[in-house]
Amino acid sequence: MKTVVITGGTDGIGRGLARLYLGRGDRVVVVGTDQTKAEPGSLFFGADLELIDENKRLIERLASEFDTIDVLVLGARFQRSTRTETADGLESNFALSYLSRYLLSHGLVDQLRRAADPVVLNFGGAGRFGPPRWDDLQQRTRYRGIMAMIQAGVLNAALAVDFVARNPSIRYVLNFPGTVATSFAGDHDEAEAAQIRHLRATGKPVETAVREILPFLDSGAPGRPVAVSEGVVIPLDPQASSHADVRRLYDYTQEVLAR
Repeated sequence: MKTVVITGGTDGIGRGLARLYLGRGDRVVVVGTDQTKAEPGSLFFGADLELIDENKRLIERLASEFDTIDVLVLGARFQRSTRTETADGLESNFALSYLSRYLLSHGLVDQLRRAADPVVLNFGGAGRFGPPRWDDLQQRTRYRGIMAMIQAGVLNAALAVDFVARNPSIRYVLNFPGTVATSFAGDHDEAEAAQIRHLRATGKPVETAVREILPFLDSGAPGRPVAVSEGVVIPLDPQASSHADVRRLYDYTQEVLAR
């Protein structure tokens, strides 16, 4: 029996993966803010992952209750049409869609290393959108909800490269699932809400997205991150995963956490 931890596990692809692993007889922990949406049979851990201390509290709880984590799915997302800062003074997409993934993957590395074939799945995009906006990582200017999510995906490409370099025995999969008929959790203005209604009507089923990513969770070789777009392996954009950018992002993240 595997232990599977899924952030964003109460909706969409995360909930689809929770259902699949439960069907296999695995122990599934879903992390979210609404217990009523958790898949029956899963363990629910409540946490607001936009906040640094909430991530640290979650890491402590998971580490105290589970000696081993076989699969760590980083899927929590919440898109906002208007720029919002967290209580930590960070742009909300940066905090939830990048920094939380950094904290959880590094914070649970001991539990992952104890697994026979550990894998991290990051629904953070596949790094095909150019370099990070180094002049404005907190999106203080030219903010657009969708672009803020894309920038978080670019940062996750660099996160994956750095994480695997430090932990070569842990498999790491970046995934861009394409347009999927999910909840599109967020706080949207009318223009984005109209786009989302269209995407919900035209997106592929969650079950299809789960089938596309499952082969990369069940098998693979450690030592380098694998980027997957709609079930197909693609190269990481060198502009988002160069050695210089990887180091620059790591140093910036340490500065943010030290404030």
